[in-house]
Amino acid sequence: MSPIIMVSVFALFVALVMYSLGAVGAFRAKAVTKKHVTYLWIGFVFDVIATAGMAIEAGGVVVSPLSGLLHTVIAFAAMFGMLAAAVAATQAVSKAQDAARAAVAKWIIWPWGLWVVMFVWGFATRGPRG
Repeated sequence: MSPIIMVSVFALFVALVMYSLGAVGAFRAKAVTKKHVTYLWIGFVFDVIATAGMAIEAGGVVVSPLSGLLHTVIAFAAMFGMLAAAVAATQAVSKAQDAARAAVAKWIIWPWGLWVVMFVWGFATRGPRG
C-alpha cells in the first residue's frame, strides 16, 4: 500500500471519529456546543486531507465507471454537508443562539449519516488496496 493511501486511510478514520463525536454528540445533547464545533472542524480538515490524498493517488477525481462518478458526487455532497454543519454550528455557538444550537443539533445527523454511508461504500467497493 502506498504511503499516500496509508495517510489517506488514517485521515479518513480520524474524520469518521471526529465527525461522529461532533454530530452524534450534538444530536444526543440536543444542542451544539463548542466541543462539538471543534470536533466537526477537525473532522473536516482530516476529510479534506483524505480526499486530496485519494484524488492524488487516483490521478484525479474518479468519474468512470458510473459507480465511481456516483461515489464521487455523493461523497462531495456529504463532505460539503458536513462543512455546512460545521459553519452553522460555529455561527450558532458564537452568537449564543440557543434555538439555533438546538436546530443544528436536530438536522446535523443527516449529513453525518450520508457521510458514513459514503465511508462504508468507499471501503466496500474500493477498500484499502495495496
